Parts: sequence; C-alpha cells; structure tokens
Amino acid sequence: MGERSGSLCRQTRMLLGQNAQLIPPGYQLAEAQRDLATCDLQHPRFSRLRQLSRKAEDTEMALGSDILIAALEGYALAKAIGKGVGFDALKESMATRFSGRRRAARSATE
Repeated sequence: MGERSGSLCRQTRMLLGQNAQLIPPGYQLAEAQRDLATCDLQHPRFSRLRQLSRKAEDTEMALGSDILIAALEGYALAKAIGKGVGFDALKESMATRFSGRRRAARSATE
C-alpha cells in the first residue's frame, strides 16, 4: 500500500469512526482498524526486509558479475594456450555459449 492509499485508508477509518451510527451492521470497522494498526506496527519490519532484499540482490548481481568475468578471462586463456593441452572440452563448451552472439553479429553485418 503506497503513501496515498495509506492516507485514504486512514482518513476513511477516521471518518467512519466518527460516524459509527451511519455504518451498516455487517461492516467490520473494528477489524479494519485492527488490520491498519497491525500494518502500522509491522511497517518498520517490512521496510527493513525490502531493504535487505535489495542488498541481497545487489550482492548476488556483483558476485555473478565477478564470476562471469573470471570465467571469460579463463576462456580467453584457454583459447590462447592452444590445442592439445586439455582445454579442448572447455573451449567447445564455452564456444556454444557464444555461438549465438557470432551469428547475430554476422547477420547484422550482412
């Protein structure tokens, strides 16, 4: 619930609370008030969880980037070392990773 929706909910709750005699018997004003109070109580926790989640995603992205860079450097090293050194399987495996990129580049130049 955003700031504007929260404001609307609070204003509505206050208006209904001041005019309880106008509310039909089936309307659960007390339950709505408890829900809003619980949400207010939990808001700092929810906010902290969102912040931690963003930091975890940033950390995962940074780690993935570091891992990919290391793998690409290793692949370049394997290509430079040449054949017959035991890197042939790695080179083939990595070549399939980049095969689509080459085809796309060739298609763009043609």
